[in-house]
Amino acid sequence: MKISKLFALMKQRKRIVVMQGKTAQWVGDGVSLYPIYNLPKLSERTMQTILDINDDAWDKFTFDEYDVMRVSEDDFSEGQIDLQPMEIMLHWKGSDLIPLYGGGRIYFIMAKYLKPFTDAILLSYSWRKDEKVIAVNEGMLLSALIVPVEVTDPVFRETLYRLYDFTRRQAGEEE
Repeated sequence: MKISKLFALMKQRKRIVVMQGKTAQWVGDGVSLYPIYNLPKLSERTMQTILDINDDAWDKFTFDEYDVMRVSEDDFSEGQIDLQPMEIMLHWKGSDLIPLYGGGRIYFIMAKYLKPFTDAILLSYSWRKDEKVIAVNEGMLLSALIVPVEVTDPVFRETLYRLYDFTRRQAGEEE
């Protein structure tokens, strides 16, 4: 994992969340969490120093610290649904979205939350319904928890349905 990319996400959103897990500290920006191993306890002052942010700029940041994980940090969660990434990326309202499908639904995550990973080919995804997060595993190990983007915009949905319908009609013409 590229720690610098993780830190860049937190700086971009100006929000830092630190949760103490069983074997790691989980750090993220409120939309995502990643495990960090073998570091001293990450406090507000430590994070300010690590991110190299001066006191004036730090006033614009939000820092939340929790003594326990609010979601399961297990590599597998009972009832999770395996998701498959689609071979496309969608750009919508300033964000690149990756669609993941499984269990009769499509979920979207922002592509920027995969930047900390060195090799996206090794990633697998699952939906954790009870926690409402996408679990990202690198091999067999849980490596991130990402809140999916809720796409309720009717224009976005209509655009996707039209694209799907057009693709089906075009495939029918070629057969």
